[in-house]
Amino acid sequence: MTDLRNNDRVKEILKDCNIALIGFANLTEMKPDARFGFPYGVSIAIALQPDIVALIPDGPTMEYYNEYKNVSARLREASAFLADQIKERGFGAMSLSVQNQSDDFRTPFPLKTLATRSGLGWIGKAATLVTRQFGSAVRLGGVLTDMPFLTGTPINESLCGDCAECVTHCPGKAVSGKTWTLRTDRDELLNAAGCKRTVIQRGKPFGITDGSCGVCLAVCPYTKKYTERIRP
Repeated sequence: MTDLRNNDRVKEILKDCNIALIGFANLTEMKPDARFGFPYGVSIAIALQPDIVALIPDGPTMEYYNEYKNVSARLREASAFLADQIKERGFGAMSLSVQNQSDDFRTPFPLKTLATRSGLGWIGKAATLVTRQFGSAVRLGGVLTDMPFLTGTPINESLCGDCAECVTHCPGKAVSGKTWTLRTDRDELLNAAGCKRTVIQRGKPFGITDGSCGVCLAVCPYTKKYTERIRP
């Protein structure tokens, strides 16, 4: 079976999961222990509903929190399903949805890292993934595997330029404004603890303590292009 046929097989497996973006990554430039010994990865993304995203800057809504929760659940299911299907075909695979966050809100293998290595997007100034198609209005899932693929071209540079929309509008003033490079640590971009406090504060009327407040993703110009293109 050729590598390209494996790409097509993955797309066929996921065809009923309403996945907006699928990317394939060659991870061999990373240390084996950092990628759990797997040389390849599949990054998947589901786009958030544009009408819900467009209203985020006006204030927190239960519609956004429900959308965030539902899309996250769908990605966990899709990632687990894909990993199981790859294993049934005789390859090793690991769903990244099984990872737990540490006390400083990190995971062993970040889904955003897999997305940039797959060529789906770059890391914005608010430490969110930015895609050309949907801006930051996406949630991510993924699988590590030894199934070989024809892989995408990694994105190693930010395309945010001088834009500072997420910096200006962050309600928790948690975004530093630094531009991402491959050597940039998340903490140089974002005060994760400050971001978490803001999520809790904005979600208090709804009893929400997890997820994202969504402001940085909504004000991103790439996101606005998506919401304005799709909304009536």
